[in-house]
Amino acid sequence: MFSIRRDLLQAPLFPASAERVRAFTTSLDELAGRVQAAEAARSSWRGPGDARDARAQLDAVSRARAQLPPLRRLVEELHAQAQSLARDKIQLPDHVLARLDELNTRVSALCAGGEERARQLAGVARDGGAGAAQGFLAGSVEPPWERAVTPANVPYYINHELETTHWDHPKMIELMASLADLNEVRFSAYRTALKLRSVQKALCMHLLQLPAALEAFDSHGLRAQNDRLIDIPDMITVLTSLYEVGKPSPFSGDYLGLQLSIDFCKGTFESSPQHGCPSVIAAENPSVVNVPLCLDLSINWLLNVYDSQRTGQIRVLSFKVGLVLLCKGHLEEKYRYLFRLIADPSCRADQRKLGLLLHDCIQVPRQLGEVAAFGGSNIEPSVRSCFEQASASTGKDSKTATLDRKSDKSEKDETKDKTLERDADGQLQYIEAFHFLQWLQKEPQSMVWLPVLHRLAAAETAKHQAKCNICKEYPIIGFRYRCLKCFNFDMCQKCFFSGRKAKNHKLTHPMQEYCTATTSGEDVRDFTRALRNKFKSARYFKKHPRVGYLPVQTVLEGR
Repeated sequence: MFSIRRDLLQAPLFPASAERVRAFTTSLDELAGRVQAAEAARSSWRGPGDARDARAQLDAVSRARAQLPPLRRLVEELHAQAQSLARDKIQLPDHVLARLDELNTRVSALCAGGEERARQLAGVARDGGAGAAQGFLAGSVEPPWERAVTPANVPYYINHELETTHWDHPKMIELMASLADLNEVRFSAYRTALKLRSVQKALCMHLLQLPAALEAFDSHGLRAQNDRLIDIPDMITVLTSLYEVGKPSPFSGDYLGLQLSIDFCKGTFESSPQHGCPSVIAAENPSVVNVPLCLDLSINWLLNVYDSQRTGQIRVLSFKVGLVLLCKGHLEEKYRYLFRLIADPSCRADQRKLGLLLHDCIQVPRQLGEVAAFGGSNIEPSVRSCFEQASASTGKDSKTATLDRKSDKSEKDETKDKTLERDADGQLQYIEAFHFLQWLQKEPQSMVWLPVLHRLAAAETAKHQAKCNICKEYPIIGFRYRCLKCFNFDMCQKCFFSGRKAKNHKLTHPMQEYCTATTSGEDVRDFTRALRNKFKSARYFKKHPRVGYLPVQTVLEGR
């Protein structure tokens, strides 16, 4: 056996063999050029604008696919030639054989991609709206990735280089992988909030004002439709109005500055008309928002949280909850709106409705791999906790039964009678908004991650005129933690999250969190508390640990 090298091709001793090798390499170069041209044509593919555009593109794809069988035959002929040369004891260089294998893989990818492209365009040409609604989202990925949709309009992503398909957008894959770095944070509520904040920013949902989201729900006919299903094209329509459509809206500008009033039972909003500027995310932040990417990631996130089986539909309630939890707004206003989603015409909710709401909320930490710390996926203990708190508070203080009620005396008495309906065990059968708010203000275990997320967002721009006693950072940026046992002892959030220790400071010491700069009154209060705690033993703090949330008992489940 011997090898034919390029420096021997001109040798007169083996003219026939040299000619065969030369013909093989010429055919290989021809194949490479034709494959490169086909790949260049594929890279120019774009999403169809409408059914007519889809049909025109389908014709072009059909012509391109007609050129692929000759490429496949040429690959097969070259494989046959290589085998023939090997039988005749003429060994081709390894890099030539490797190049042939690479071209074979690229031709296979072109065939598969052409078939999928034709199927996708045929679907759009057939039913127009559903597929075309997602056409512009093809630009959310870059080669070698391609966005495709199933017959149920569920997006998925093809990596032509690796010949793999994924439900997750490539940027979502990167995002979820990056969240693993946050697993070093000691406390689950902070860990979950940090992860969710990363998701929120990746989707640019931290730029979406709550009133704008609620206006979009209503303008697209989603009011009082919480029990029905919404499919992906309809979700895209709503999200597009939030990200891209630049129409004026009264629900824009700085949410903190809006003169906003809410009729909680009717669900209507009124705002001052002088704040009329574009409410959509891209219009207000054109330099930071990639609309196709953010919109596609938002759909991806909602499907991961509420439709992991990729049926292509989720409940309208889940759609609203998923967006409201991520958007920007006052925490209490979010709570009020969430309750309004499940309230009946009398502004009350029973245990089943509350369970549906909490189930949708707890899916967020579940998707982030943190649900165990918040009582697990079983929301029954949380529902029971809320109703028990409501029953106890209503029994102790009947005056609270007038909170958030109408001023008319007869209507107030009627609502009070309904609120005080109890079962045989003395538990309330319904709760009202103020019961729900009172329970959430105690930060129940299953929902504590949401207020922490809001404090985390507020702390990002906070600058504290204090030095971290561990890493010596000054000023402290973000959360500031002050020990309520050690005098003049502060920690930054990085040291606190990682559980770093100091010489005299113990992890069991009570700490006060600040997400904004402290006032002189807070400084005096903390000094007084630290002075009192100086006289308390370590046994006292071990016996009376500070819990930053309302525990939800789950140990009795299943009995």
